[in-house]
Amino acid sequence: MKELEGISPKTLTDTLASLQKEGFVGREAFAEIPPRVEYYLTNDGKELRDAILPLLQWTMKRENFSRESCSSHCTRKPHHH
Repeated sequence: MKELEGISPKTLTDTLASLQKEGFVGREAFAEIPPRVEYYLTNDGKELRDAILPLLQWTMKRENFSRESCSSHCTRKPHHH
């Protein structure tokens, strides 16, 4: 939620549910107060990320995006779990 500025909680939840259904992300719920849920990339999700990042970087370069016009999460690889 912190990384995706401006996204509504419902849109984020719906998107994560779709990605989970397709097998790209996994979900782990923790029995804490307040309840906590973490999402992580599955192996398929990691393969998709690795395949699509070069395309996104090529598109940004081709369209002359400056580094400042795209937040840091566009170009960095997410942490592995």
